[in-house]
Amino acid sequence: MKELEVHIGNLRLKSPLMTASGTSGHSGEEMERLATSPQTKASLGAFVTKGITLQPRPGHPEVRIVETRTGLLNSIGLQNKGVKFFVEQELPGLLNFALPIIVNISGSTVDEFSEVASYLNNHDLSETISGIEINVSCPNIKRGGVAFGTDPKQVQRIVKAVRKRTAPRILLITKLTPNIADITLPARAAIEGGSDALSMINTLRGMAINVDTGKPLLGNKTGGLSGPAIKPVGVFMVYECFRKIEQCYKTEIPIIGLGGISTWRDALEYIMAGATAVGVGTAWFVNPNIFKSICNGIKGYVKKRGVKLSDLIGRAHDTKDDTMRC
Repeated sequence: MKELEVHIGNLRLKSPLMTASGTSGHSGEEMERLATSPQTKASLGAFVTKGITLQPRPGHPEVRIVETRTGLLNSIGLQNKGVKFFVEQELPGLLNFALPIIVNISGSTVDEFSEVASYLNNHDLSETISGIEINVSCPNIKRGGVAFGTDPKQVQRIVKAVRKRTAPRILLITKLTPNIADITLPARAAIEGGSDALSMINTLRGMAINVDTGKPLLGNKTGGLSGPAIKPVGVFMVYECFRKIEQCYKTEIPIIGLGGISTWRDALEYIMAGATAVGVGTAWFVNPNIFKSICNGIKGYVKKRGVKLSDLIGRAHDTKDDTMRC
């Protein structure tokens, strides 16, 4: 699949397809599904784990997931068993995937982000971890999360602290929030802090109400909206960063597009907007063969036109007048 090969920093991906952190897990059902699906593994360029925190977190009370007409509301709350358990019990299993492994990390303070990164860096003796995705954008936790992601100074502090505690070989990706007026502000801050790449977007903040009881359906009241409904927002924000940030336009800081991708056409929209790679999450719940389907669709597209995928990055910007109009 040379025609689909892309590079994210020092990582060579055989395909632009990645799992999206919020839906991929790092053990249990998701991993069993991946382990028993060679076609999915063959279609992926990298595997991104579910979020890891310094200490175990129980997550939010039920109900945690609510379907909407065009998406999914979730309020999982970063449930995980902590970084120590992950390294000792779950990370070894990821060696079998023969894929670049990117670990999503989160925290409630700058120090927590730094400590998680340091633990991963110092205890990954087999160097299984190729990258760390810094989640400064989770919309359904009470401390940190989206509050960090909307404050460029905090974003820069977090990325700088994580960069200081990780080896140069480890790729740093910063996952940005869409719950902000101008996504280029935290994007620039992440780059200044030392991020090697950007991923966008995380879920949009939302909620649903049971009209029979008059109460919110989610146990946490609010959650994050994912799925097809948010794709136009994600495509626009990728387009904005690619258009306005020189390092992104030159692909010195690659962008990973996320949000609402369920077909190969969706993936190509993100790539033509400026993304080098794309993450798929919610659609994987619905279609276990989604990665194979998208990969085959993209292969057919580039073969028909006699191009490489890298030729399509930012194609939507190849116009004489790239001015936004309202």
